[in-house]
Amino acid sequence: VVGVMNISRSITGAFSSSALRLLNLLADQAAIAIANARLHAVLNYQAYTDTITGLPNRRALDEHLESEIQKARRNAMSFAVIMMDLDHFKEINDTYGHTVGDQVLRVAFNYLAQNLRSSDFLARFGGDELTLILTQADLPAALLVAQKISESLASFHVQLPDGKRARIGITGGIAVYPTHARTASDLLRAADEALYRAKKVERGSFLVARG
Repeated sequence: VVGVMNISRSITGAFSSSALRLLNLLADQAAIAIANARLHAVLNYQAYTDTITGLPNRRALDEHLESEIQKARRNAMSFAVIMMDLDHFKEINDTYGHTVGDQVLRVAFNYLAQNLRSSDFLARFGGDELTLILTQADLPAALLVAQKISESLASFHVQLPDGKRARIGITGGIAVYPTHARTASDLLRAADEALYRAKKVERGSFLVARG
C-alpha cells in the first residue's frame, strides 16, 4: 500500500462504474508520482552519503561548508572546522585487510558522531579522514570539543577478528572562520595543514591553523 486517497462529493449514493474507473486512473498516477518521489529521495541520499560509514560524504561536506560560510557572513558569526584522521589506521588495514578496515572506520566514525551536538556536521573527507564543522563556535569552543573527542576515544576499543582489541586514537587540525580563512577551500586547507603538523609533532594532539 502506497497511500490512501479519500474522495468526497456533494451528492449521496454510490460512485458509478465510469467514475470508479476514472478514480482508479487517478490513484495509479498518484502512486507513480509517490514512487518516483521516493526513488528520487533514495538517490539523493545515496549521492550525499558515504557508502562505508553512512556519514555525509565529501560532496555533502562541500555544500554544507559553503552554506555555513554564507550564514556566518550574513550574521557576522564564527564557526570552526576540525580535520581529523585516525592514528595508525594503516596498520590495521595492512594487517587485517580492507574489509576489517572498513568496519573499523564505520564503528569509530559513528561512535564520534553520537557524541556531537545535533547542530554540528561530521563528514567523511576520504580514507580515514573526517571533517567536523562546529556551528557558531570560536577557537576556545573548538579546542574544548577537540579535548572531548580525545577523551571519548581514550577508552574506546575496536574488536578485531583475531580477538585483539585495538585502541583508536585521533589527531586533528583546527581552523576558524574568519580568523584563519574566509573561503571554503582555504578553510579546509588551513585545517588540513594544522592536521599535518599535528601528525608530525605529536600523534593524538590537535593543533590550530597558523595565521
